[in-house]
Amino acid sequence: MPSSIDCSLCLLRQSLEAARFATADTNIHEQVIREAMESILHYGFQTPPPVIGQKIHRSIRIATNNPDPYLLVKQKFNALMISRRDHFRKLIDESDDPFDTAVRLAIAGNTIDFALRANLEPKDIDEAVEQALKQPINGDVNELCQAIENANQILYLTDNSGEIVCDRLLMERLSHKNVVACVRGLPIINDATLDDAKQVGLTEIAPVISNGTDAIGTMLEQCSEEFMSVFRQSDLIISKGLGNYETLIGYDKTMLPQQVAFLFKAKCSFIANYSGTNLGDCVVRLRKGRD
Repeated sequence: MPSSIDCSLCLLRQSLEAARFATADTNIHEQVIREAMESILHYGFQTPPPVIGQKIHRSIRIATNNPDPYLLVKQKFNALMISRRDHFRKLIDESDDPFDTAVRLAIAGNTIDFALRANLEPKDIDEAVEQALKQPINGDVNELCQAIENANQILYLTDNSGEIVCDRLLMERLSHKNVVACVRGLPIINDATLDDAKQVGLTEIAPVISNGTDAIGTMLEQCSEEFMSVFRQSDLIISKGLGNYETLIGYDKTMLPQQVAFLFKAKCSFIANYSGTNLGDCVVRLRKGRD
């Protein structure tokens, strides 16, 4: 998928926020912004935002000498969502349709995205959950349920730290023996890594692998052989979040022959327009696999 002028502005804001998380040195902040602008100009608007973002965040880690600028943020939101886990599980268990509610909570968790805003507060999560439980789903949860029932093996691609607490609750409702979860191979923004998966107990309910890369999303050309082996064996991919959507949507069925279920919150106008949804929608999109 392409990017847009709005993506450029978002990447620049994100770059400065990441630099400020990593260091108080204003000279480095300026260096980071200059390098980010150079990357945006170099790649242009036909390049998916995660590709540009990966380059920018690699530069930030080098410039700040900080391998994980968002570490404290990730730990904070993991702990926050763990503290809410029993409440969320009760909402699921007591609802008329537990699977539907688990899907809604998983998508609400996609609000925890520091690529889009760095001033996220606990109340924002509570508001996102409340909204997700009330608003219509843009998509067909029953079709998702049927795809899960028909699958032989499922690969669940997670997105952000904190959010993976909600992913765990959804995975508990899959009632499927062959589910493997995937996290990022290296720190990038507040995306979940294996350390996050362990912190929230995701490793207690399913095998968890990394994709072996610091890509914002899933760039198959960069993924490890361990990941690709599981990927090739899986006939249903559950893709959580915008980064995974932005990267995977560009692959044709030669590269991505499996059925893919995209679950995300349409958090910006560009994504809403591109995906044919409305800003703020909780989205469930299924792309059929190759026959």
